[in-house]
Amino acid sequence: MEYKTPPNMPLLTINDPDNLHLCFLLDDNIYALNAQNILEVTALPMLNEPQRLPEYIVGILNYNDLFIKVVDIRKIFALPQKKYELNNKIIIVKGDESLIAIIVDEVTDFFTALPSKIQRVMGENFNNITRTFYKLDDKVVNIIDIFNLEKVIKKAQFNENTTHYTNLFPDDEESVCILNKRRNDIAQIPAMNLDANVYGKDQYVVFKVASHTYCIYSLFVKELINMKSYPVTKIPYTPDFVKGIINLKGNFYSVIDLKKLIGFDNPPQDKTEDPNLEGKAIVIDSTELKLALYVDEINNIINISKECIEPKNDMSLDTLFINAEAYIDNEVYNILNLDKLINDERLYVDISN
Repeated sequence: MEYKTPPNMPLLTINDPDNLHLCFLLDDNIYALNAQNILEVTALPMLNEPQRLPEYIVGILNYNDLFIKVVDIRKIFALPQKKYELNNKIIIVKGDESLIAIIVDEVTDFFTALPSKIQRVMGENFNNITRTFYKLDDKVVNIIDIFNLEKVIKKAQFNENTTHYTNLFPDDEESVCILNKRRNDIAQIPAMNLDANVYGKDQYVVFKVASHTYCIYSLFVKELINMKSYPVTKIPYTPDFVKGIINLKGNFYSVIDLKKLIGFDNPPQDKTEDPNLEGKAIVIDSTELKLALYVDEINNIINISKECIEPKNDMSLDTLFINAEAYIDNEVYNILNLDKLINDERLYVDISN
């Protein structure tokens, strides 16, 4: 399939990705990390706790079968220690030699740091972890050098940890249950992660949009994700079906509410929406667009042979992004017209004026 860009219409993509940064809070202090180093942002889970841990390390996280250290960056910055809460986040980042997870109070938003406006901190500053800062809307954002942070953690590996981090986690029964579930979710390799070498050419992902059952050819799908694990950053001046952007393993995807794009759901424009989405999304990674299709439900992955597929030439179905139907066990499956969806001019922003 070949995707073409409508003339004079830039894509819904991130400008200057090399200088895109993610902001987070520690108390009233604002910090930022270069987004290229970020693999994932997720809610604080319960951690594995070996008997001996080096300084600054809270515990060990099993991340898709990789065991990575979780850092209390407060202690590195000599900030007052405080108990962790369920709404704390961890940011998983990649350094030169290892992956690191950082506990933060809150993840706020993305911004593009103009290189000419990045200022250098004078003198030594926490082992040069925050060597630069940026003025953003009259606020000072401390930019963390992830590679120097990695060096500080390596140097501390032989120092005894005097902080009992176990006592900082919530210990009521409900909170412990939530933290343990998060740990299990992060540790589990996604069972529905699609790979063209594993899934056959006749396989389709089945999902629900409103009361309609759709399916999409599996070879067009990069991954299936749970949206509650991915904070969504809103993009100003975009249509209401564009929920925002997410960072998925260092790449940025526009989240498209398929229900709204098709026209099944048209809420009032002044309705305030929760930026933290529930439900599932189907990640599409084409040569032109990086999209996460937000759907009501992902049901299954099934085989659909060509003999079961009936092409349609019906304008009423065309407006619903359906170009064929499959009939299996007396059930109708609407096959998504991905080519039409990708080339829908509403997915492109005209900034020529």
